[in-house]
Amino acid sequence: MGVRMNYIDSGIKLISEIKKFGYDAYLIGGCVRDYLLDISCNDIDITTSMPLDELKTKFSFIDNGSNYLSITIKFEGINFEITHFRKDISYIDHRHPIVEEVNNLYDDTIRRDFTINALAFDYTKKIIDYHNGIDDLKNKLIRAIGDPYLRFEEDALRILRALHFSSKLNFEIEKNTLDALKAKSYLLSSLSNERIFDYFVKICEAKYSLGIDYIKKYDLFRYIPDFNDWLNATGFGYTKEELVYGYYLKYHKYPPIISNKEKKLCISLLELVNNNFDDYSLYKNKETVYKLSKFIERLNVNVKDLKKKIMDMPIQSDNDLAVTKLEMTEGFEGEMKSAVINEVIKAILKRKIKNERVEIINFIEGFNYAK
Repeated sequence: MGVRMNYIDSGIKLISEIKKFGYDAYLIGGCVRDYLLDISCNDIDITTSMPLDELKTKFSFIDNGSNYLSITIKFEGINFEITHFRKDISYIDHRHPIVEEVNNLYDDTIRRDFTINALAFDYTKKIIDYHNGIDDLKNKLIRAIGDPYLRFEEDALRILRALHFSSKLNFEIEKNTLDALKAKSYLLSSLSNERIFDYFVKICEAKYSLGIDYIKKYDLFRYIPDFNDWLNATGFGYTKEELVYGYYLKYHKYPPIISNKEKKLCISLLELVNNNFDDYSLYKNKETVYKLSKFIERLNVNVKDLKKKIMDMPIQSDNDLAVTKLEMTEGFEGEMKSAVINEVIKAILKRKIKNERVEIINFIEGFNYAK
């Protein structure tokens, strides 16, 4: 509560400062919604009639959104995104608005997605509610502002946002809004994989499963089949990392969004699974066991036992070997060099030989193909 109050109170101080310069300013959107729901929020948005150029002369700022009439103001050590009152005059590719300034809060709220996200606080914390957002908060409903079909046509990301807020807040999607969402779900294919993934993660990681329930009940991802497959491989309660590895294990291919680091872990995890977490695969992939412990537990594998096996191994790395790799492979060529090293390590791990110089050399000499 303390951190949340600090952000809100600092935001109120900032809009009070703007008010002293003769302009209107309001806290708006998610911070107000979450404050009224007693949910922690550290992302404070402000909308104002103060021109951006004038804001820049009065406050420390980061110019990171002027094309959308927005800048970031640093005040009391907190970054606040501040936008001039604006309206959307058109949209490009069902996503990006072309905006123009307006001079009042009401016109600014019309462009917002849902009634519960158009609530505002003035500098006295008085609530401004033009779209019955308070009633929807009380009734636990996600309702589009204005024509829901138009809202989703303008910006397809609002479809995922509705599902996310439903999951985050445990709110149902109002019937007309839900009907429009179902009708416009084909527009999800116009979004980038990166944007879809951002919200896919939020929906899966949310406290409640309503978003996933809607997606499955109405087949909302049928126009984005990669993500439909992804959902079938994973689902509610998975973290971002677990989503990636769950997809890879099911389909043996990389999901639509993945980092190079995650690719390496995918290959390592698959090796562990394919070898039933035997000693040699654990030895080679011990870091993966530690990094992906939570996901491995989803596979009904006792990670505590795996970690104990790793700790009890006679060697922890190739550097522990009593004979150097160069010495081991002196009598071999090509692929046989790595084969010999691997066989030595396996023999030590299975305790067929001790990690002692004489035993390792005798073991190598026992190979039929040694010189």
